[in-house]
Amino acid sequence: MSVSVRFRFSRKGPVRYTGHLDMLRYFQKAVMRSGLPARYSEGFHPHQIMSFAYPLGVSMETEGDYMDLDMTQELGEEEMLNRLNAVMNEGISVSRATVLKDNAENAMALVAAADYRVSLSGDTDKAADAVRRIMEAQEILIDGGETKRGKKKKDPKNIRQGILDMHIEEDGSLFMKLVSGSAMNVRPADVFDKLNEAAGGGLYTECICRLEIYALRDEKLIPLADADKKDA
Repeated sequence: MSVSVRFRFSRKGPVRYTGHLDMLRYFQKAVMRSGLPARYSEGFHPHQIMSFAYPLGVSMETEGDYMDLDMTQELGEEEMLNRLNAVMNEGISVSRATVLKDNAENAMALVAAADYRVSLSGDTDKAADAVRRIMEAQEILIDGGETKRGKKKKDPKNIRQGILDMHIEEDGSLFMKLVSGSAMNVRPADVFDKLNEAAGGGLYTECICRLEIYALRDEKLIPLADADKKDA
């Protein structure tokens, strides 16, 4: 018997400078220390069957990221959380553990959108007007990058349809809901660069924090923790 569990976790403080591969190794070791009954792959080099929803960029914080783990037996949510949090380093904590239904898609395949909070500094008085101008625009073009062989640049990409929401919060931070995933992936850093351009420069990011990741179900965005829950 095996079961898949989706863990929701946060990462804040100095650990935000940890790269994705290091975070993967960190969670593998944390699962071993916790004593959770992880399921391993077969072969000469068995490894935990683990995957992350959406690799987080170095220096970004998160309040809502996800890791899927296959286990050989089902445990209660409180027990799983207690075991993992007991071995976590400062700055990393797990807030939810959701047992998934059979044959559920892994978290990475479900990613459709994500929320971000950007702490701003500099000439922030210009931020609200710049946000309005971007949300009223039909096109927001960014560099399309280079081809695989690097011989020529791709055509610019229009990311406007991927900006689902953007506004200034009461505390002065910038909120963004952006399309994410394989079909279209809008990076918060690209949106901020266009915002700064619209403001005429002078805006700076103190910190970018991912707040939540969503799946698309029946044309509605729902948090990954609520997607494919067992007995839902």
